[in-house]
Amino acid sequence: MPAFPTLDLNGKLGKMDRVVLGWTAVFWLTAMVEGLQVTVPDKKKVAMLFQPTVLRCHFSTSSHQPAVVQWKFKSYCQDRMGESLGMSSPRAQALSKRNLEWDPYLDCLDSRRTVRVVASKQGSTVTLGDFYRGREITIVHDADLQIGKLMWGDSGLYYCIITTPDDLEGKNEESVELLVLGRLSNQDVPCSLIPLRHLSGL
Repeated sequence: MPAFPTLDLNGKLGKMDRVVLGWTAVFWLTAMVEGLQVTVPDKKKVAMLFQPTVLRCHFSTSSHQPAVVQWKFKSYCQDRMGESLGMSSPRAQALSKRNLEWDPYLDCLDSRRTVRVVASKQGSTVTLGDFYRGREITIVHDADLQIGKLMWGDSGLYYCIITTPDDLEGKNEESVELLVLGRLSNQDVPCSLIPLRHLSGL
């Protein structure tokens, strides 16, 4: 028997497979678009000591349930003092060269740095974390973190985390790096470089 019918049958099966794969791709792309998505317009923000600032966060979701917004703080993995003075450690420089996507100041285990909840918002109720109670901090608009007066030690990573009960697909968090600068001899420098005696007099 000629082999043509077999080739024709395989060709039909191939077309069917392509149709199935096409619809599968459309389904997953639709799910990704409709899934929870969190974005921040500024990945890094520089602000002055004792001044107000706002860390912006936007999210989109297919859920009709109220979202829970949480901002979490993570300290730097190591002090940025050396980097600011152009004196990064040889080990950090070597590791950075090996992996260009790895940042020795931002990328480390949570067990090696300070991690705190800054504030949470559910509905119209905003609750501050224990460490931040008494400070002028709140969550405004949908998910923006508003800090009324930046303090020494506020520099670090801030994570905007969104939780919805019925939209578990997509990306539910994004981070912003905040670098707080102080004034010393008419020069803006990271707060970690300013002696505490000078900070108290600002």
